Amino acid sequence: MTIIKSVLLATFAIILTTYSSAPAFATKEAIKHIDLPDITSYEEAKEVLSQTTAELLKKNKLDETELHEIHMITYSLEKAVAYLSENIKDDQQASVKEMARLVELVHVSAENNRATETEVYLREYFELANTYSERR
Repeated sequence: MTIIKSVLLATFAIILTTYSSAPAFATKEAIKHIDLPDITSYEEAKEVLSQTTAELLKKNKLDETELHEIHMITYSLEKAVAYLSENIKDDQQASVKEMARLVELVHVSAENNRATETEVYLREYFELANTYSERR
């Protein structure tokens, strides 16, 4: 099978799954496994955002072990994005709120061992995080 056919079949499968079971993407609520302290400064939020995004970029197998690691990483990332979402009042607020939504979707899909969904949400998150960091 050619690479193009494989990509098209994978894309079709994702689209089909999305439309036929869209609520399944986040049907289970996140379970709080780690209670981290809140982030209290912009500098700390920026550092955690940068560090956790770099850690997530290294995950490429998305097997059970990596999905667990992604799930754990998102706890810190959620704190950073939450701080930014609450404290940024400029034109970037909308993109930070979208990042928060995507991080939650990554968290829940990784927690539930959904590799394909996790990959889709991570890609969207990376694009948005990259755009956000370029503007800051």
